[in-house]
Amino acid sequence: MSAELNRLRWRCQRGMLELDHILRGFLERGYPGASAEVKSQFERLLALEDADILDLILGRTEPPAGLSAVLVLLRLDREI
Repeated sequence: MSAELNRLRWRCQRGMLELDHILRGFLERGYPGASAEVKSQFERLLALEDADILDLILGRTEPPAGLSAVLVLLRLDREI
């Protein structure tokens, strides 16, 4: 596994187990084939607080500008 994926795997470890599963699932299934833009958005998303990330993924709050593409993919991956 690359150093980049190891670093991201560490950043996907959150305080909420459900969020861990969602983020790590995307990292394993969606991230490797994602565009540079989506990868950048994913890293920006990981900088947010756990509750904010979960609210965004579940559609409880409107996403900030520039996170829409990764949120769509996270929601789709979550449904698999």
